[in-house]
Amino acid sequence: MRRELPWLIAEAAIFVVLLNANAPELWFWLVVLVVLLAYRLERWLQAAQDGSP
Repeated sequence: MRRELPWLIAEAAIFVVLLNANAPELWFWLVVLVVLLAYRLERWLQAAQDGSP
């Protein structure tokens, strides 16, 4: 959990920014959040593959 804490904080901060963003910024921060989540998903899948026999 200690390794995940910085990622969770960053995702929460981006989500708060998304809630307060105006129209042009909204798309930028939405893309940032999607890229961050896609990166984490890819890392999670890679770790799951490495752990399987």
